[in-house]
Amino acid sequence: MSVMIRPLEISDAPQCAQIYYDAIIIGAKDYYTTEQLNAWAGPQPNPEGWTKNLDGMTGFVAVKENAVIGFMTIDMEGYIKFAFVSPFESRKGVATAIYNALLNWAIERNIPSLSSDISLAARPFFLRQDWQVVRQQAPVCRGITLTNFHMTKALTA
Repeated sequence: MSVMIRPLEISDAPQCAQIYYDAIIIGAKDYYTTEQLNAWAGPQPNPEGWTKNLDGMTGFVAVKENAVIGFMTIDMEGYIKFAFVSPFESRKGVATAIYNALLNWAIERNIPSLSSDISLAARPFFLRQDWQVVRQQAPVCRGITLTNFHMTKALTA
């Protein structure tokens, strides 16, 4: 498998929408109820909404055979808003490759720490990257309570 990591482009929005949806509905099914998954993902992938979601964001995508298979975004404060990989490409090093590009980007800009609100499904990945759980949270999405974790990682000693 040859995967290329490149900067996120607004034209990636339709593929990111599908990855987001699939990663939640399929990839997180062992961690949340069907009701929770449907509330979190929404009724269907929304490419137009994702064009708005990603407009002006900094991020990286993994591309395999000309298709985006994963993406992560970061802001200048080090907050990672989106971190999703296609469930059909999970456990193949895709998330790690994207994360390493994002991490290098943050270090080059002297961002002192990273933070994110991490799902039950993604928590093991971020713990392997030496992130720390700050607190468990119970966000409400479309009237349904989910569980996630606010996590951080210091980049400077």
